[in-house]
Amino acid sequence: MPICSINKINITSVCMLLVLCSFISCSTPTVDYPEHLSQLHNNLIGYYVSTSIDEAKINELIESMNANGYWPSIDYANTSRSNWSVKEHLENVKLLAIAYKTETSSFYSNASLLKNIHKALNYWLDNDFLSPNWWDQHIGVPRLLAPTIFLMEAELSEMQIKKALVLMRRAQIKMTGQNKIWLSGNVLCRALLVRDADSIALASKSIQDELRTGKGEGIQTDWSYHQHGAQLQFGNYGLSYLEDMLYWYQLLAKTPYQFSADKADIIRQFALQGQRWVDWKGKMDISACGRQIFPKEAQLKSQRLHTVFNALAYVDEDNTSAYKNATHYKTLSGNKHFWHSDFQVQRNKNYYFSVKMCSNRVLGAETVNNENIQGYHMGDGVTFLYQSGNEYENVFPFWDWRKLPGTTLIQKTDTLPYLTAWGYHINSDFVGGVSDGANGIAVLDYNRDGLEAKKAWFMFDDKIVCLGSGIKAQTEFPVHTSINQVFLCDDLLINSNHKTQTLKKLNGTHAIDWVLHSNIGYAFPKGYRVSFMSKMREGSWNRVAKRFRPIILTDDIFSLWIDHDINPKNESYEYVIIPNANSEIMSSFHYNKVFKINNTADLQEVSTEDGSIHGMVFYSAGKSKLMNGLEVDQPCVLMLKKQEGALVLSIADPTQKLKNINVKLGSHKNMDIPLPQLAEAGKSVQISIYLAELKNK
Repeated sequence: MPICSINKINITSVCMLLVLCSFISCSTPTVDYPEHLSQLHNNLIGYYVSTSIDEAKINELIESMNANGYWPSIDYANTSRSNWSVKEHLENVKLLAIAYKTETSSFYSNASLLKNIHKALNYWLDNDFLSPNWWDQHIGVPRLLAPTIFLMEAELSEMQIKKALVLMRRAQIKMTGQNKIWLSGNVLCRALLVRDADSIALASKSIQDELRTGKGEGIQTDWSYHQHGAQLQFGNYGLSYLEDMLYWYQLLAKTPYQFSADKADIIRQFALQGQRWVDWKGKMDISACGRQIFPKEAQLKSQRLHTVFNALAYVDEDNTSAYKNATHYKTLSGNKHFWHSDFQVQRNKNYYFSVKMCSNRVLGAETVNNENIQGYHMGDGVTFLYQSGNEYENVFPFWDWRKLPGTTLIQKTDTLPYLTAWGYHINSDFVGGVSDGANGIAVLDYNRDGLEAKKAWFMFDDKIVCLGSGIKAQTEFPVHTSINQVFLCDDLLINSNHKTQTLKKLNGTHAIDWVLHSNIGYAFPKGYRVSFMSKMREGSWNRVAKRFRPIILTDDIFSLWIDHDINPKNESYEYVIIPNANSEIMSSFHYNKVFKINNTADLQEVSTEDGSIHGMVFYSAGKSKLMNGLEVDQPCVLMLKKQEGALVLSIADPTQKLKNINVKLGSHKNMDIPLPQLAEAGKSVQISIYLAELKNK
């Protein structure tokens, strides 16, 4: 029997076996709760006593614990702001409490274990260990402490509960987004412990108030997620948000505080229309991970997301197949532009490609708690192309952080500045993109630190055309456009002057037509002199985040870039990325001239050879020669695609300021196109123009 039904979402008793599902019934607690709070208390206890128990781990914790109630392996003097290891003590106590209270455990009601739990809990309560990070004191410690207090409540003394409440009262409802949810959840647990129904209602409302869309921190109307201002946070705060909302949705089921139907729908949409897009082949996009660039972190975040999808598949029975599909990367193909976050994704079963930008609206990246300390340029048009899924796994200690893939940057030699939690903006509002769901264009009118560049990515027909123009800066250092920087996986195949050769390694600058590495082709229509570096580099995770020891590592890195020299005045670049390439595909592409390209500081445009797709970025009002003359009266980005007797026009305003754009198609068609406003500003508009209509005029 379901314990609740909201908007056709049924929560069944077996779901808790999948971690974040519903709560199994548990034995009657030995503590008394008022009738109106008993279901909530039972849900909470049921959650923890239905989690799996690693009995070997429990034995290890018992055997390694000191007679005074602490674990010698934990450095209790640790003062790190990031990954504060002292709270591992509370995690250990929680595991012991779960084992003690779970009837199927061999440790159930074990008197010896009970003594150990008291000693370990008292060691923390008596010492009140403090982290230099506010998050641990207000969120982390109360969050880890609460399960033990609830599970062991009947066995605890009045003094133990009193001391625990002192620590739990440090959490107060404030802040925004996921921080507010964490704090509100701690307040709710504290209120339940003291049987305060009014405070539970207040905390529950505070949590549910964050289940909304709109500008400001939290879920955006394009289903991206912001925290610390208008900053993309899918895999950091956004993933915790999704996990916590699912947790509280279930914990409050069949209580006076349960979620309303519209809140359940937001959870569903955020999972399927937002988070799913940045998960591919068991990895979360690096650009979606925020500042948490740690060893194997992209894989761990993907695993957490799949746990949520699997839980939702059981909870939301009417949409089970959608959640099951979400765990298989091949089931989602297409293009999506997140206009609130200056972020675009192109994906199919063969590859995943993303562009992360920023503007005077959207923040680029952050450095917090000495995490992402090299990330000064992580929002400057960074591109990631995945095929195997392992291209960038653990590459960060070896990176040249001024040659991030996709970026055009001044190659200074000093240490990169530290960012703050509120990141950075660039001095430009013409940043955004257009999408028709299958293809897309991302545009970045870059202006930062004295460097200007008009950059665009045309994602057409399983290829990515990358254009840059108007590149200028007054600098004593060279300006480089980085194409990629990955592990050196195999030999390089180089084509120059119609000759192809295989090289183990290549360094320096060479005039080439195309290069092939690890099944990714890079073609240069104008035969640029392109710079390579493929060699062993030294690196350390300590350069990425200070939580890691400064151990020196080595690995072979392949880096590819275009050098615009010092003081560029009106430089440009053109290159095409061809996923899943081989030598035959690259040779065919080079000789057949698959794309027609026009690349100026006023207009960048790409057309497929057969004329089925045209893409244009107008940096000012102007006219293109394509389509017998296409003219716009405002800067914009647009695509034209021939489709079943019609011409589909997709158009967007990167500035998010315009109310309408006038588009003329030759002498035949004059359209005044209204643009989305408010929370929808920047979103693509699509209009179908029948070819017969054009011919008749």
